[in-house]
Amino acid sequence: MGDSESAPSGTTVDLAAELERLARLHDSGALSDDEFGRAKDAALGRGGARSDAAPADRESGSLGTAANRYVNFQIGMSVVGLVLFLVVFVLVFLPRLNAFPHP
Repeated sequence: MGDSESAPSGTTVDLAAELERLARLHDSGALSDDEFGRAKDAALGRGGARSDAAPADRESGSLGTAANRYVNFQIGMSVVGLVLFLVVFVLVFLPRLNAFPHP
């Protein structure tokens, strides 16, 4: 039973072997830098996006940007809630605590 039979297609072992093979071809001169980059990106599943290129959807409302906005909104609302709690505590509850007689 060989490595290709024991590990399912697309596993880390297959990926590492493919990258090693591409590196050997690149080192031997069979692949140019550009060809090596495209083959490596294809093996990593980047669909033609070069690893040294900037992501195309960085400023176009990607899921990461939406997640960052949501987290920032949650942090902002937490701060607003904390401030409101402190204001109500200081203005309502502290005066009532001082109204009780102390023994």
